[in-house]
Amino acid sequence: MSKVADKRLYVIGNGFDLYHKLPTKYSDFHQFILQCQAKVQVLFDTYFQLKFNEEYLWTDFENDLGTFKWRTFYEDINNIDVLDDHFKPSSIYSLEDNITQETDEIIDLIREAFENWVSSISLDFVTPSLTLDTSSNFLNFNYTMTLEEVYDVANENILHIHGDVENSRGSLIFGHNKRLKNSPKFDKHGESTRTLFSDSEDMTKYPFYAFRKPVTDIISENNDFFNYIVNVEEVIVLGHSLNSVDIPYFRKIEKISNAKIKWRISYFNDPSKAKLLTSFQKIGVATNRIEFFKMNDLQSGKL
Repeated sequence: MSKVADKRLYVIGNGFDLYHKLPTKYSDFHQFILQCQAKVQVLFDTYFQLKFNEEYLWTDFENDLGTFKWRTFYEDINNIDVLDDHFKPSSIYSLEDNITQETDEIIDLIREAFENWVSSISLDFVTPSLTLDTSSNFLNFNYTMTLEEVYDVANENILHIHGDVENSRGSLIFGHNKRLKNSPKFDKHGESTRTLFSDSEDMTKYPFYAFRKPVTDIISENNDFFNYIVNVEEVIVLGHSLNSVDIPYFRKIEKISNAKIKWRISYFNDPSKAKLLTSFQKIGVATNRIEFFKMNDLQSGKL
């Protein structure tokens, strides 16, 4: 981060890139998959409950990665018949090896497709259209380098909280915040519910956990940043939908900062404004500390 602590913090969401006409909607990712990632499309159709439409938001894609149909996947891969005369318990080890290989492939294919798509987004024709204080600090939820390449913001002033396309290939962070309901270890009679296939079934759930965003760990790993912004007096949120997955980051900022901190929040339309207000109120931000504005207000330097 910059050497001189600034009193202003910008929080950048996907709406910021969309304002600059970048193709970063989930529908754009869908088109990318349809054009050159057919195998990934089959995975999504078969093992995830993903929606595809023009209004589909980033947050929905991330949340829907938590819909992995592990039972369907398990049924597809498990061809062992314990009633077969030739059944051998050792065959379960081969099943577990197959599950490991197949789940790793699912994760790798989706991650690779996602990163290839982000890498394909060009900034060549993007020009600055907002008035930003580039000496401030930026908490950036986007993977693109719009701030660096278009607005010439110094790298040390930006924290890409989930990684960026230039420096985080193979480790971009995206995903959901859902939890699986654990099956009881014992039935109502006190008997163990485990079977020969319990370990195999547990291994099948790996993609669900692999795409779970470890927000608590991410906050801890970036504790220096949050300590650095403890004296911030104004937070300007640009193009962030404040989805449930990312709310802990905003709660952290509110918790560590001055209780009189001012939140200036961009909104797209009236429904999104109402949703944002509700989310910030749940975090504990008083309404009198919230100011809403349209992104183009920054275009004319009104903020």
